Amino acid sequence: MQRLTTFIRIAAAMLLSLTAAPGNAEERPNILIVLTDDMGFSDLGCFGGEIETPHLDTLAAGGLRFTEFYNTARCWPTRATLMSGRYTNKLGPSQVTIAELLKKAGYNTGMVGKWHLGMDPKKDGPVQRGFDSFYGTMTGAGSFWDPYTLTRNTEAAEPDGDDYYYTDKIGSEAVTQIEDFVKSDKPFFQYVAFTAAHWPLHAPEKSIQKYLKRYEGGWDQLRKERYARMLKMGIIDKERWPLPEREPRVNDWKTVDHKAWHIRNQAIYAAMVDHMDQAMGRIIAALKRTGQFENTLIIYAHDNGACPEHLSGNGWNTANNILAKAKQEGQIVAVGDQYNVPMGGPLTYGSVGHNWAHAQNTPMRRYKSNVHNGGACTPAIMHWPSGLKTKPGSITAERGHVVDLMATCLELAGTTYPEKFADKTLEPHESKSLVPVLTGGSTDRNHAYLFNHSGTHAIIRGDYKIVREGKRPWALYNLVRNRTETINLAKKLPQVVEDLSEIWEARWGEKN
Repeated sequence: MQRLTTFIRIAAAMLLSLTAAPGNAEERPNILIVLTDDMGFSDLGCFGGEIETPHLDTLAAGGLRFTEFYNTARCWPTRATLMSGRYTNKLGPSQVTIAELLKKAGYNTGMVGKWHLGMDPKKDGPVQRGFDSFYGTMTGAGSFWDPYTLTRNTEAAEPDGDDYYYTDKIGSEAVTQIEDFVKSDKPFFQYVAFTAAHWPLHAPEKSIQKYLKRYEGGWDQLRKERYARMLKMGIIDKERWPLPEREPRVNDWKTVDHKAWHIRNQAIYAAMVDHMDQAMGRIIAALKRTGQFENTLIIYAHDNGACPEHLSGNGWNTANNILAKAKQEGQIVAVGDQYNVPMGGPLTYGSVGHNWAHAQNTPMRRYKSNVHNGGACTPAIMHWPSGLKTKPGSITAERGHVVDLMATCLELAGTTYPEKFADKTLEPHESKSLVPVLTGGSTDRNHAYLFNHSGTHAIIRGDYKIVREGKRPWALYNLVRNRTETINLAKKLPQVVEDLSEIWEARWGEKN
């Protein structure tokens, strides 16, 4: 029996090497994609921020930083695009996910955190889309003390313990998955989707107090300090990254009332990012403890830029559970800009709003939901000790996009994108592998990246980017010379605008 079992294992390994990978399964890297929520371009310490993020900073010091890595400018389209390798707002039957394809290629798969691609965990949740295990939330936001639509695999779940805090729990659940993964000899694909630092502003009080003094100068001073720090660190330069003028809606800090309330909100935000980094520290420690760190590719990015939104009512249907519980107990939840209520606790539901978001996005223009770089360009970190061929701590000028993670994962897993999956014909992917960048090479700069969200449109190809807001004409920027989109070249280079706009129309125009 033992000989027969051994023979079966050897035969299976040989078959896998022929169909799924260039070598044995053990030689393929583990892949960990980490996505955070509604964070600004300069929030992390390794990108010029003042928030304490030592674990991510260490990954950056040993890995590769992208300053031109794109998303779709909003949470659910970014997640759908990342998972499917197509520019899309949802996962439909003609799309397949990275998890589904890597699972078929012999990977263990697991997800922790925010799904936001379907509300029914028994019908359109992560388990139906290729993940062996899932702990997280189905919807786009919710209380960090009592998460809305909390789910384990396909069943509703409740917070466990009096000290429950969702970000911390995401970290511990990710660790548990890693410990389960290593019980087999398969590589693993893990997707960790933090809700930090998406509203509502919730964090343990001790962590909030840690940051209160740091923001007493207000958002104008914070923006200047971050910009100066980024210049000093060599992340940006003044010539190609001029600091844009203040966004039209942003108030002068000197004229603002309720300063203590505003300061506390940014301190809560910082504490939320801090806890996310602490969770990353526990995940990294688990990878090291289990011997997986060296051959795990960690890809870190944001789903969109900083969030300018202000809340009211039920927080776009995300606070329903805590509003109902509070009503039953005769309590009231303070939703939105209620200046007489300090934010951060379980009975609050607020946001930082556009003023602080402007500083969080330093030095970019606009915010979440707009496809200028403040909405659609995220910092990214890639770390892979046994596979990364670039100098540790490097900052690359290469481009990437969440849409590229499909092709990247498939190449590393040694598998391909099929024409059919589960007897359904698939739409072709629109993904470009970033493996050449990881291995010290480059990618095709004339590859076009496309953006279409909430009435804002863009195309990036070569040195140029066109952007259109609503019914306004296309603006044109040279991203090599002007990364912060302050000089509109549309009138000087109309042919470039026409050429790029034709690409957009071919994908999303009225005829399509």
